[in-house]
Amino acid sequence: MRILVTGHRGYIGSHLFNRLVELGHEVIGIDLKIGKDILHNLGEYESFRPEYVFHLAALPRVQYSVENPSLTLENNVLGTSRVLEFAKKAGVKRVIFSSSSAIDGDGDGPINPYGLHKLMSEKECELYSTLYGLDSVCLRYFNVYSEDQTTSGPYSTVLAAWMECLKERRPLRVDGDGKQKRDFIHVGDIVDINLFCMNHEEDFGGSHYDVGTGDNYSLNEIRDFIKKNYSNVELESAPERVGDAKETLADTNPLKKLGWQSQISFEEGLQRCFIKGG
Repeated sequence: MRILVTGHRGYIGSHLFNRLVELGHEVIGIDLKIGKDILHNLGEYESFRPEYVFHLAALPRVQYSVENPSLTLENNVLGTSRVLEFAKKAGVKRVIFSSSSAIDGDGDGPINPYGLHKLMSEKECELYSTLYGLDSVCLRYFNVYSEDQTTSGPYSTVLAAWMECLKERRPLRVDGDGKQKRDFIHVGDIVDINLFCMNHEEDFGGSHYDVGTGDNYSLNEIRDFIKKNYSNVELESAPERVGDAKETLADTNPLKKLGWQSQISFEEGLQRCFIKGG
């Protein structure tokens, strides 16, 4: 199949892009890292006429959106709008949109610009499905991680930061009281759900789905796991980050009803990050 991946040089996008190539699909990507911007360069891809578009390109840091709300809106909301318009003109069968659990905030909706902008894009995906017949699905990723995640990327998690700290023998930084809880999902499962949605036979109609494990863990619990397996672990305290949710937890039942669920438990993921790969 002919597939376009936006943001294909990013953390999640590169994992997905490489997997699609391995599966034998005809895949091209667009990314700022190769000097191509979805706001201005999508027209160059019209002749390719992709059948599916995986839209991952974004400015995804929550803190960055708090500091630069209008710039984030332009890149994330207008960028998605440009992708949808391109897909409509190209006759794309389905757009798989990488959304975020930041939409949920603390349970009552977005509490930062990034989450708000993702929600706006989800609404436009739904509109394009109903108004123009362009099928789409919105995947609300929770905290994506892996043993090869670095601290330099915008999707960097506390796991990546602490893996680096351990290697460099630096103290582990704990923001706030460490009681904040996150639903962590391995990037391998993120790739898998994207492929599942591409191959799903029935239309999604712009529907959105939580993508997580359905379990969550606090920073303190992860800290305790590390201290059991590493000697002389030092800690340092830092202020609570502005705009961060206290707790995230995916509702995995809707995807289970479709026939998909995560395969890599967080316990296995911790082993990969701090024992097998650490």
